[in-house]
Amino acid sequence: MEIYMSDQTCDFIYMMDGNRCNAGGGDGSSGGWPGDGGLETDVFFVPERVDGKVVTGIAPRAFYGCKSLKQVFLPETVKSIGSYAFAECRGLEKLHFPGSVERIGDYAFYNCMGLHEISIGRDMTSIGYGAFKNCLELSRISMDIVQGRSHCLNAILQDEFQEVDVRLNYLDEAGKVWSEARLVFTDYQYEYVPEIEARQFNWETYGSGESYRVSIRGTDIDYLKYDSVFPVAMVEDDARTLIKIVAGRLCFPHKLAGGHRVKYENYVKENIDSIMEMILSGNNAPETAALLLEYILNHRLLEQAPLLNAIKLAHKYERPEITAQLMAYGGQPETVVKRSDVRTRFSL
Repeated sequence: MEIYMSDQTCDFIYMMDGNRCNAGGGDGSSGGWPGDGGLETDVFFVPERVDGKVVTGIAPRAFYGCKSLKQVFLPETVKSIGSYAFAECRGLEKLHFPGSVERIGDYAFYNCMGLHEISIGRDMTSIGYGAFKNCLELSRISMDIVQGRSHCLNAILQDEFQEVDVRLNYLDEAGKVWSEARLVFTDYQYEYVPEIEARQFNWETYGSGESYRVSIRGTDIDYLKYDSVFPVAMVEDDARTLIKIVAGRLCFPHKLAGGHRVKYENYVKENIDSIMEMILSGNNAPETAALLLEYILNHRLLEQAPLLNAIKLAHKYERPEITAQLMAYGGQPETVVKRSDVRTRFSL
């Protein structure tokens, strides 16, 4: 299996033997990679240099079918990942693409069924067809975006029908984060329905996920479109998903219009008892629970009756610190809850 160098190609070959990655030079001699003579591991560090040459790409099929592989660490020198490079690596769980990576080839991570989280840097400009197809467990994506530059989020989500949490870090030209968005792209199903008279099949979808994906644009998200889908999600999706959507938009209000903010806050007020139950019982993601509780308290969304009920729930689920916060909230209107204080109480 080939690794491309900066000044020539095919100088170094990786040969697969079952779950063992055997390193050797193009002539069969020993190479310079860690684990010469046979590498058998679930974690692999791709070096920056081999025999003094800079590694700038992962060749097509380089790690194809390496089922033991769980994590790969890529150096900042890598700019491209070839077609099928990590296809059928079904044990691969998490992958960070350094900011240097610009291109991912077709089907590069096809059938990586255990892959659940990826993070993508600012210079990614091209993701090939089906690059993440059949990554059925992919549920978290973090992506750096420079305003005005094209991003590749749609190239990933067009193959993902499951619910995916997306974190978008908006960078300035110096690479510093100036804003952040937390979005949920809900799941959906589809089927082909025959239309007998026209002798054709029509594509029909179920769920709010397709509508949310339509909000993705080439250089950004159409946030007005994204937020307009929430009434559909209220019909199609469960309470846990709705709370994640609301928490993401209220706590990270990138381009959140005032009318949509009111809509999300009204949802919280109308469902406050069930939301507080979910937060305090631990039946939601700890971070989501902490963020939303912080927002509820700081924006005074708890009225007297729901507040008393929340205090009872905090006692029930043995949350003494939260009980104290709720009691202070009831007696001191100007109390401000710090995010770090709340989050620690929900840590696992």
